[in-house]
Amino acid sequence: MDAAHTARAALERCAVLLHLVDGTSGTLIEDWRTICDELEAYGEGLVDKTRVTVLNKIDALDAEERIFLKDELQDAGAGDVLLMSGASGEGVRDVLRALRPHVAERRKADRADTQEEQGPWHP
Repeated sequence: MDAAHTARAALERCAVLLHLVDGTSGTLIEDWRTICDELEAYGEGLVDKTRVTVLNKIDALDAEERIFLKDELQDAGAGDVLLMSGASGEGVRDVLRALRPHVAERRKADRADTQEEQGPWHP
């Protein structure tokens, strides 16, 4: 299996898509829309996957900018936008908490599928 095929398979099986949007970009909404368009063009149901959208690099923004950009993303259709700074760690725990239930649900479904494929356990 080649690397591209492996990456496609992993992307299609993922539990949730984490969409990091650069808060320092001068084209924030366009950047977000580009990713949405790419997901739609890719197909394979990616556009229907749960997405967690995060305004990243908030350490470079003041409180007013954070609120403004978060509102802009939400108004554009990004849903409930979280705030995070990968550099300072601010908001990272909240992002991980938002991802966790989706990952746990996927793992549970994968275990059920594996058990179904193997049949009932016998000693």
